[in-house]
Amino acid sequence: MYDLTSASLPVLSGIPLRVLRWCMERPRIRSLLAPGLLTSAGVTAFRAQHESYTAMVEPTFIDWPVLPFEHADSEIADTGASSVDSRVWDAGALQDAYRAGTLTPTEVAQHWIALRNDPTFLRLNAFIAFDDVALLRDAAAATARFDAGNVLSELDGVPASIKDEFAVTGYRTGGGTTFLGVGQQAIDATPVARLRAAGALIVGKGQMHEIGLGVVGTNAAYGPARNPYNSAHTAGGSSGGAAAAVASGQVCIGLGADGGGSIRIPAAFCGLYGLKPTYGRISSHGSAGVVWSMSHPGPIAATVRDLTLAYLTMAGADSADTASMRQPSVVAPRLGKRSLAGLRVGYMPAWFSHADAEIVTRCTEMLNIMHDAGATIIAVEIPQLEAARVAHTIIITTEMLRGLDSALATHADALTDETRLSLALAREFTSADITHAQQTRARCIANLRTLFADLHCIASPTSGLVAPPITPSAIAQGVSDLGSTFEIMRFAFLANLAGLPAMSMPAGATANGLPVGFQLMAGPWQEALLLEVASALEGSVVWQTPEHQFTPGA
Repeated sequence: MYDLTSASLPVLSGIPLRVLRWCMERPRIRSLLAPGLLTSAGVTAFRAQHESYTAMVEPTFIDWPVLPFEHADSEIADTGASSVDSRVWDAGALQDAYRAGTLTPTEVAQHWIALRNDPTFLRLNAFIAFDDVALLRDAAAATARFDAGNVLSELDGVPASIKDEFAVTGYRTGGGTTFLGVGQQAIDATPVARLRAAGALIVGKGQMHEIGLGVVGTNAAYGPARNPYNSAHTAGGSSGGAAAAVASGQVCIGLGADGGGSIRIPAAFCGLYGLKPTYGRISSHGSAGVVWSMSHPGPIAATVRDLTLAYLTMAGADSADTASMRQPSVVAPRLGKRSLAGLRVGYMPAWFSHADAEIVTRCTEMLNIMHDAGATIIAVEIPQLEAARVAHTIIITTEMLRGLDSALATHADALTDETRLSLALAREFTSADITHAQQTRARCIANLRTLFADLHCIASPTSGLVAPPITPSAIAQGVSDLGSTFEIMRFAFLANLAGLPAMSMPAGATANGLPVGFQLMAGPWQEALLLEVASALEGSVVWQTPEHQFTPGA
């Protein structure tokens, strides 16, 4: 039943990439070249398939079964070799220092501003915009609250990065470009407003893959965010800036958005936790909004507790976003090292093992750890993954193209050849293709609904590859490497197409020290389950300190 394959496609950069992009942007030439490219991408075979399901424009969950999970009430001894505290400061450690008087939010803000002259800070390139006046103002207010004992929340005074996809008061919302967005925003996006109301310090706009169309951080205007574990490698995309900032200790929380793995893949590449919630669980109001049925706002953090705090702060209904109004109440997870007895975890052996050998080894070890903690591991089949992959590609690229078409007419030259080539190919998708893809989404959700009647979650690697190196040609105009893109996104697209919650967690590293991510996907609205399982596993993997790491104070 497993039908995903590895694509053997040419890697193009420099002049060959520019020539192909130029040709694809000319409709007559594109009509001659597109059939071969569409065949290589699996679209031609997809078009030949018949689909009987009614098209589903956005993920919808009706009468979805919920399999109860009653884990042991008492905590068990944590015998893992956790090195989280030695890697980064978390929100709890910061607030302990604030209460002890050894550090203040103002000192953290001042130190962070001073870091911007640090060569390592500049090389990691995790941010693209700052507002020091606002940061110092908010830090002073947080300092006063701690002095008075009027702390707002467990995120009060905690630094956070906001992806350039979300509106932040006083910033332009550029989507990683110089041309999107007009002027400074007057209000925050809903998830940003909720973080700010909790006292989080917005330190800047996080770097991202331009317009979000990619997973390796390509950006013509600002360059790529680099990996703190090895700065010759990417931090991932499209929320790479958030991951780089968290992994290097610049912030505790990164707000990202995930339309095709854009939270989970950077989290995996940088040894972090990344949560893509259920479609609609966190409001998208105030985001760039060009991918309306796929994109999910969500947090990136170095610890499960910080991830949970950010998630609980941002989640919940918002009348400004109709997709968020159909959700049940947000449930807080019970964190701690607990037994996983009673947890039923599915995995598809052929899919699970379709990754780099070291990734498969690390993720198999995670399955074994879950089994040893009491979980039941069950081999399952997930049908027609290839059709789901193509459907995801068609929907996300056509939504992005429609959302950006007017801006592209006058500003295309500000994007890399890589991005422009992808958008040009998306122009070949027809209305019939889109309808077919939405029908495939409906069938995919129906198939997963059946599986989750007997499972709590489905396990897989997060990515088929670890963070790839950044080449000079990639910085200049990007690299068209669809083969590697398919490998990186192999395990991510399904949760986006179906709208289901999924999270990446650290699973160790390769022999050369690059992090590996392990993914769990659950049924709709089961974020608390994922966080509880991640908390039970936290500390089970021996980890090393990033090559580049900062502390919150001098």
